[in-house]
Amino acid sequence: MSEYKLGWGPLFAATIGTMCGLLTLTNYTQGFFVGPVTQEFGWSPAQFFLSYTIFMGAGLITAPIVGSLAQKHGIRILGMLGLIGHGLGYVLISLNPGSLPFWYMSWAVLAILAAGSLPIIWTGVLNGWFVKHRGQAIGIVMAGTGIGAFLLPPLVEHLISGYGWRTAYRSIGLGAMVISLPIVWALFKENEAAKSTGAQAKRIWGYTRAQAIKMRQFWILGSVLFLTVLVMAGLLSNFERIYTSLGMERVTIAKIAAIMGITVIFGRLLVGFLMDRFWAPAVAVGFYTMPIIGMLVLLNLPLTMNTGLFVAICIGLAAGAVLDLLAFLTSKYFGPDYYAKIFGATFTFFTVGAGIAPPLFGKMAQNTGGYTFALKFGIGVLLVSIILFLMLGKYPKAAIEEVAE
Repeated sequence: MSEYKLGWGPLFAATIGTMCGLLTLTNYTQGFFVGPVTQEFGWSPAQFFLSYTIFMGAGLITAPIVGSLAQKHGIRILGMLGLIGHGLGYVLISLNPGSLPFWYMSWAVLAILAAGSLPIIWTGVLNGWFVKHRGQAIGIVMAGTGIGAFLLPPLVEHLISGYGWRTAYRSIGLGAMVISLPIVWALFKENEAAKSTGAQAKRIWGYTRAQAIKMRQFWILGSVLFLTVLVMAGLLSNFERIYTSLGMERVTIAKIAAIMGITVIFGRLLVGFLMDRFWAPAVAVGFYTMPIIGMLVLLNLPLTMNTGLFVAICIGLAAGAVLDLLAFLTSKYFGPDYYAKIFGATFTFFTVGAGIAPPLFGKMAQNTGGYTFALKFGIGVLLVSIILFLMLGKYPKAAIEEVAE
């Protein structure tokens, strides 16, 4: 376990950065804001969630840029700037006077200011510290989203009900910055001995971004990422509304969502453990079978506390695997040398899927009078993604030799 002894500091800082970063706060809180915000301003849920589409659409530009900047200038400074921009972006959102253009502009600005807090940065540090336990390390870092998913729902619901949605946005944005910034400043450092940036840097193995884009694995990975996040982001962002439509109270939903957060943590750690020992696409098939089962339960059984918990666990386990699999498979199929650039390119598929999912699920529910059609749609999409995972094929020879060495 010498890798953990040497790399515990960057690993811990990356986990905190992930917990307090851009995707964690947006994915696990927006379902609780949609009701209060739309009620105050008279907007529809679809209008509210269009901001998320714009936010993720901006990621199409920022993710590749962040990947290139990280490859050239290093990840530490980008991570710190991203955390500061993240806090300021949420303050900007809280200042909205009731203007939809201002609302959409604020989310676009948030995506730009907080781009340095994306998983591209937090997982990028791991390639220099971990080889044999890289999957576990990715799982630990991405478990930061699960910690956030556990803490945020009851906290946000308490802040909104007690102090209003504006104070809630400011509190979670600035609070995340205050918690994470000192830890990242002190501990988030690359392994200089294995650092793979710069013309004179030591290379391990890896394809360039231009080479990767010509490989079928790149497009399969991008496609399967788009499809899985389309469903998972749709379920997470509409989680509160799905359960509310089935007759459950908001306070109960917040409790279940917090338990789902614990499941996300467990899913992150479990998928990391399994990826180090088994072929990762097969691991993915197992994880994405779970939300299919969960959606079938919602379609065919009454929603009770027990069934609600079961479905939340199924969703949480799969949600805990999305970015872990992306990070691990990017490293495995394309190598660590140009990881940040290639991750930035594959991450654009994530941003498209995550951007259109919330309003898409909301619109389907609005047009069909409930979430039945959306759930059936999600089942079909995940079945296609399972087939695509199995089409990725064997790891490159260099990836196998890297672990053997």
